[in-house]
Amino acid sequence: MFRYLVAWLPTFRLERCGWTADRPVALVAEEKSAWRVQCATPTATRGRVRPGMTAAEARAVLPTLQVETLDPQGEAQDLQELAHQLLRLSPQVGALPPDALVVDISGAGARRRGPGGAATAGVERALMERTRLRLRELGHAAVVVVADDPGTAWACAAWGRRCRRVAPGQGPQAMADLPLASLGLPQREHELLQGLGLHTVGAFAALPPASVVGRLSPLAVAAHALACGRGPQPALASWDEDQPLVFHQDLPDPVEERDALIFVLNALLRDAAACLSARDRAAVRVVLRLRLDPQDDAAGAGSEQEISLRLGSPTRDSRHMLDLLRTRLERVQLAGPVIGVELLLPEATPFTGRQRDLLERQRAAESLDEAVARLQDELGEQAVTVPMARSRHLPEGACLGTPWPGPGPAVQSCQADSLARKRSDGSDPVRAWVGFSPPLPPLRPALLLRPALGAEVQAQAPEPELGQRPARLHIDGRWLDLVDIAGPEHLAGEWWEDGFDRLYWCATLADGRRAWLYQEEGHWLLHGWFDAS
Repeated sequence: MFRYLVAWLPTFRLERCGWTADRPVALVAEEKSAWRVQCATPTATRGRVRPGMTAAEARAVLPTLQVETLDPQGEAQDLQELAHQLLRLSPQVGALPPDALVVDISGAGARRRGPGGAATAGVERALMERTRLRLRELGHAAVVVVADDPGTAWACAAWGRRCRRVAPGQGPQAMADLPLASLGLPQREHELLQGLGLHTVGAFAALPPASVVGRLSPLAVAAHALACGRGPQPALASWDEDQPLVFHQDLPDPVEERDALIFVLNALLRDAAACLSARDRAAVRVVLRLRLDPQDDAAGAGSEQEISLRLGSPTRDSRHMLDLLRTRLERVQLAGPVIGVELLLPEATPFTGRQRDLLERQRAAESLDEAVARLQDELGEQAVTVPMARSRHLPEGACLGTPWPGPGPAVQSCQADSLARKRSDGSDPVRAWVGFSPPLPPLRPALLLRPALGAEVQAQAPEPELGQRPARLHIDGRWLDLVDIAGPEHLAGEWWEDGFDRLYWCATLADGRRAWLYQEEGHWLLHGWFDAS
């Protein structure tokens, strides 16, 4: 099953020039022997500036209008570089000129898939939100849509103007209410269909294919196939594994302090680690290039300072690489003020999945205490803890990470006490009682919300000893039916602290997500999410 994510950037063409959406600005280019408007900010659009107008006409209807000249090559380069920012989602990314990006997410979330190998709704929604937030961090507002083909996703984003997930096979239904112009038909075919009374994509899709083929142009035939849910599924070019990963950042002012460089490197290394993780690769060498200020006397025009660092073993841990670069920078004298930073990972190798130096063959016989000591030396003494179950009724207090006790009699006595309660073959006599099946462990969510969030729930009529059974949940701005409900599980106790009395339900939403809800004192709360797998 193919799935594509499209991010439409409504004001990218002017945002890249430094203009914001609240300014009356239009982008113009020479067309038909005149300077004509290509796009405009929302403020200029509200002032009746439209694409296709001449610059003189646009200034006549909006005297305060400012004009920016189109730079086709720079615009295409900026859009392609922006597409590289989405390599953290998938190795198949591309640009949809002039103002959209496309990502093939068919292989995303391989470990969190539903029936038939398809990515679950929760995985796709998470990718949409990550994309939107990342583009917003880079200064671009985006409308993100996921669908079965890029054409459907782009039309729903550019003409629907809201982020949404189009369920598999629901492309025609999602596009049915969009205007006919969303298909990008040639002007002659568009005017012909409008003359026949066809004004929406759904009305165009209702035409029999035989009445379209041979009467309209091939572009119109392709648009009809898209309207019917048979849009093309292009193969996007994958990131070349032999090509080094490159990340760069221009600095607003020349920098001479190492701490400022470390701050910039921290962000670049996080991006690099995300890209390596998306491709299941690891870095073995890091090259840092510092572009120096040409106005400085010590640094000539265009001079650079390069620092190469070979890692001990393949890694994609950004913190580890940052610590090594910080140590190296402390021993390097900067040749001048830095105005730009470029980070290269020239040798990326397949990631084996093993932790660094933890499962090496020469350490196979290493004791637990020695392994923990190495981890504490690498991560910090407080970073290594032991999960301990506590006799608490509150789910959020039932497990606590306690500091590692360290070697000594306390650990040995605990191990001896545990062995004393088992048979010689290691089995537990209590669990082996004939006629008593072992009880099933209670369901607990993988993601526990602290604190629980208030939720709007429509419940069924109360039942004896069961209370109100939830039927619908309001989430993400809409009501979703609960297709499968398990419960209730009654949890109560701990009166000496706050005291609580709750009825918990495990509810499966219509989009496939599983929520953990509870009712207390007449209020519904969302306490966690179960793993979609």
